[in-house]
Amino acid sequence: MHNEAQNALVDGITFDDYLPIDWEVLTILPSEGEQHRHHRANEELLQNLLLRDETISQEGDEAEVVSGHEPFKRLETRLDLLLSLVTEMMTNNSHLPMQHDVTLGAHGLYVQAGGDVIARLKTGSLLKIRLYPDPYFPRPLLLFTRLVDVQMQSFTVNFCPLEACLQDQLDKYIFRQHRRAIALARKK
Repeated sequence: MHNEAQNALVDGITFDDYLPIDWEVLTILPSEGEQHRHHRANEELLQNLLLRDETISQEGDEAEVVSGHEPFKRLETRLDLLLSLVTEMMTNNSHLPMQHDVTLGAHGLYVQAGGDVIARLKTGSLLKIRLYPDPYFPRPLLLFTRLVDVQMQSFTVNFCPLEACLQDQLDKYIFRQHRRAIALARKK
């Protein structure tokens, strides 16, 4: 599936997935103000994904809740249904990019894609990447990256420096996905 040498370029804890992703070559990085706005939006997205994961993992503990919390439980169920319906509408109305095999790390990304799209990429180029970490929540992580390796069917990028808060959220998200993948592998 992937080349070990390319995966070595994406260091630390990683996780693999098949996700919608697209990219465009940039001549220069956007202004610091624009990057800051993208970092805030990315941070918000990761916080929402992490919060949703926490809510799902806590549902197993709900059986121990005393009956006095029943009205709150019903309200939470209604809100979950509403969120589910809104997410479904957003997914149906959005046009996500093609999915590719992706390895996401805290400082870089490895993407397997067809040769025709890769042929135009050159090592050292700047890329603006839109990665959709959850296809059912059609909002992308927008990352500015530098291309560090290009092969016939894949490429590897390193992220341009991220603000500390965003890096922390990304680290938490990757760790949680990595831990989930290990738990699923153990169940098999």
